[in-house]
Amino acid sequence: MGIGRSRHGSVAAHVLLCACILFSGCGPSETDDLFQGEYDRVSAEIERLKTQSEAAADLGGNIRVDVRMLTTEASDSFVVDSLLRYVDRNVVVAKRPELYARSGLNIGMAGDGFTARLDVARQSLRSAEDSRLFLVLADGASGYINVGREISVPSFYYLGRHYTAVGYEFRRAGRSLEVTARRLAPDMIELELVPVFSDFLSDGGDMELTELATTVRVRPGRILVIGGGDTSGQDVASALLSFSKGSDSKRTLITVVATAG
Repeated sequence: MGIGRSRHGSVAAHVLLCACILFSGCGPSETDDLFQGEYDRVSAEIERLKTQSEAAADLGGNIRVDVRMLTTEASDSFVVDSLLRYVDRNVVVAKRPELYARSGLNIGMAGDGFTARLDVARQSLRSAEDSRLFLVLADGASGYINVGREISVPSFYYLGRHYTAVGYEFRRAGRSLEVTARRLAPDMIELELVPVFSDFLSDGGDMELTELATTVRVRPGRILVIGGGDTSGQDVASALLSFSKGSDSKRTLITVVATAG
């Protein structure tokens, strides 16, 4: 009998508790509404973050930079120079325009007829080296286009307080372009180019010509052309894109195509 009374009392207490909750205005329906409102708020926040993440992923994918370098004999330089007539150089934004103008560099977008003429040049040149490489860069990251490991630099002899430049010595030093790629939109990529000479300084360090930094905005798949310089000049373009040792003189024309992954 004692056990039965205890069980009935428990049921009565449970009914009384539910009645108190209902009369106090805190019934299960209002509690459910509160939980449902919080659930909706959290769900909306998750969807917002998901949308932002997907948009960032769309714009922040890897950027592939395909590079092709045509190195020719200096005697065939007129062929390379003729190709530059089909390049739009007005798309380049230079950090220091006055220095860039004196650098000898010719950077721009390939125009109509450039690709066909470049193909003809590759087939008609007597002696040429056609090499390819590619970089895969994260959005905003940098890589290097290695042009060569040899450069002609002036050799100076000192006599008292005076010096005379008497010639050139052939010194091993890396020639490259640092490339930084940024994706601005699904159909626009920004490339920043900086000439770099590695193992060039007296302490073995690199010399980055940041004042010659140039920026070009290109559509994926369009051809960026980098040329200029000759083996007799003493400007940056000559040091970067040409070299001469004895009777061996060469020049390099670079084409770059960026695509978004």
